[in-house]
Amino acid sequence: MLAFTAREDTEKDETITRSGLRTVTELDTGVRVRQMEDADLERVLELRSIVRWSVDPRAFDLLRGVSDARWAVAEAPDGDLAGMVGAVPLGDIGILCHLAVHDGYRGTGLGALLSSWAVAYLRSRGAEMIRLYSTLRAEALYRSLGFGEVTPRTIYRLEEGHRTLPVPGQVDGHRVETLTFGDLPELYGVDHWSYGADRSALLFATLRLHPGLGIVARDSSGRIKGYLIRSARDRATRIGPFLASTPDVARLLLTYALSTPGGGPVQVTVPGPDRCHAHSLLQEFGFEGTEDRMRMELGEKTATCRTGLVHYSTTPYLAT
Repeated sequence: MLAFTAREDTEKDETITRSGLRTVTELDTGVRVRQMEDADLERVLELRSIVRWSVDPRAFDLLRGVSDARWAVAEAPDGDLAGMVGAVPLGDIGILCHLAVHDGYRGTGLGALLSSWAVAYLRSRGAEMIRLYSTLRAEALYRSLGFGEVTPRTIYRLEEGHRTLPVPGQVDGHRVETLTFGDLPELYGVDHWSYGADRSALLFATLRLHPGLGIVARDSSGRIKGYLIRSARDRATRIGPFLASTPDVARLLLTYALSTPGGGPVQVTVPGPDRCHAHSLLQEFGFEGTEDRMRMELGEKTATCRTGLVHYSTTPYLAT
């Protein structure tokens, strides 16, 4: 079993395994980083409670269903969990997520060690770019590992009772319908071309968790020109991923999504600056936004000028 250990001293004796992952010899604190096992799940829940994890708790369950995703835990000498991290490979892009360190182990280098474990695994799976969203507190940690700041994401929220539904623009011949599993082969191809990496496992897991909450826009020839997936939690609705070919198609999808039955607030996470008119579109519908975590990346830059669909909202589960 692959394992890392942590200490305050920054020097580490490292070896490289056949898979490309680094293992670190026994260190002073005795904390050992290893791949998570099913027996760790109860203690993972306890750790998440202690560190006041703000991520949707269902995200962890969903991502565990992605076949190539891997999780590491940091085990203290007394058997308690001192930290954890997730690594989700999506082809050329890898996602580092759900990093958590117990307060008693902050400042020991454990966060860096867990992050290095995730980066090494993602590299071993062929990821050229590692992506994450960082809290303000963790930005210095990720910069020390070579990550660069890209752009903050914005969380938009529409409170119950404040919805406005503008009249959609002219979208000749387009129709909106419920996304079915029969649409997935085409959807996977369109999304891969637009995003630059294979998110099929993530999309499939999301739709299994929220069946019937996806919608798709097709043009007069029947080709997919946009899609939107909703998720429901505690009477609140989250929208994402949300992609569209034009602002009018995006407006058509969002109008349909907001006009369907269901109360409570609606949340949309915009992954970057206003290059795709997402911010102005959401403000048109009455959403109010707040900048949230910083998107950071490590590795080769992916192409930014793509001819596929434009991202209006990312998934609530990952930095995608």
